[in-house]
Amino acid sequence: MMMASRRYLSRLAQSRVLSVTPSTSMIDQQVAIKATGMEANSLVTIRSVIEKKTNKGFDTFESHAHYKADNKGEVSVPDQASLSGEYNGTEPMGLFWSMVPSPGVRFGSRYIHRDATKPMIVQLSLYDGHLDAAALQTKEPEATAVTERWYMGKDVERIEVESGRLRGALFKPKGPGPFPGVIDMFGTSGGLIEIRAAMLASHGFACYALPYFNYRDLPKELWMVEAEYFRDAIDWVCDQPYVKPGGIGTLGTSAGANLSLQMAALFPEKVNAAISINGSHAMTFSMTLNGVEIPYYGFDDRFLRETEVKGLYDMFHCWKALYKVPDEHGSILKVENNPKCKYLFIVGEGEGAWDSCFYAKKNIERLERYGCSNYQLLSYPEAGHLLEIPWAPVGSRFWSPASAVVGEHGGTAIGNIRAMEDMWPKIISCLRRHCGLNNSKL
Repeated sequence: MMMASRRYLSRLAQSRVLSVTPSTSMIDQQVAIKATGMEANSLVTIRSVIEKKTNKGFDTFESHAHYKADNKGEVSVPDQASLSGEYNGTEPMGLFWSMVPSPGVRFGSRYIHRDATKPMIVQLSLYDGHLDAAALQTKEPEATAVTERWYMGKDVERIEVESGRLRGALFKPKGPGPFPGVIDMFGTSGGLIEIRAAMLASHGFACYALPYFNYRDLPKELWMVEAEYFRDAIDWVCDQPYVKPGGIGTLGTSAGANLSLQMAALFPEKVNAAISINGSHAMTFSMTLNGVEIPYYGFDDRFLRETEVKGLYDMFHCWKALYKVPDEHGSILKVENNPKCKYLFIVGEGEGAWDSCFYAKKNIERLERYGCSNYQLLSYPEAGHLLEIPWAPVGSRFWSPASAVVGEHGGTAIGNIRAMEDMWPKIISCLRRHCGLNNSKL
């Protein structure tokens, strides 16, 4: 009895500590999470939580992992394997990328960090035993830590863009430059999404986050978007004194990827690199050029099907018409119009939103048919539609404005993060190599 009492007093005397090194970091920078002060070989849970502000308050997203302390009573997340939880195995950043909506949060919620000038604040906590998500909602932690994850580096500035009809925000390193120029676009979520532009500026680019609908006085719907708006954006970026002359890059995801390719095709003089992340080979929404509507193939909700998961819909076949688009149809993106442009096609082989692998192959076939070899394809097994920056949380089941349902966007959590870890430095390398190739404006 006395020995048991001594062990109990010894346990109370131990000071459990949870730490993150460094405590402040960039989103694409790895950190080291460590827990100390536990009993040797004891079972513990480490949990991560972030908040997203909503119109009704806050939604929370979280992850947790189960570990066994070593003989010193310590857990080093970069070096030890998670036994279970939201991920298994040795994943230094697993507590960040594997976050999912907390119990009780609306099904289909997606974490989007809207204000790149502020950090993503991650709360970390340590618990005795292996606990599930439900138990973690009310359990008091043994130790806590907080870490700030930034998209915008301290040496980056944000410039609000209101030039003629152009809107958005440009991020650039502080100073006169010149810096390689990039235009960045997202998809049918609409509005202004700044995070990737801020992150690219942190890597030395002058990057314009370009909204094109549902933002301030821009059109509310993705309908009859004017191609000249994107031409104006290209011209505006190229005219900035801090942008390196010689051509810029375009980068987009989903519908934004279509625009990235379309900008290179329609306005080839000033676009040196075009990156498509899970985009198409044809226009999939209404756009005009010189007042004339460009043909497009839209979303066909007749083929929308609810999956085995209640409230979750399969959207993949709603784009089946894209398989039959004639090669010379007016909706086709004429990528061959820009033979000097470096095209980078990035696709997830586990796509759930549409068949971006097929579309990339069609783009490549078209380039080759016109004698062009100015492309690279990055294709990732088990990766889905939404591929962003490592190691931000990315889900696969979230609300899709295009279909007005919670859609299955495909991929596995581990497949998505492996794709993001590989593609992100290659995106940076491509833009750095091809933006501003010569010393005179085109």
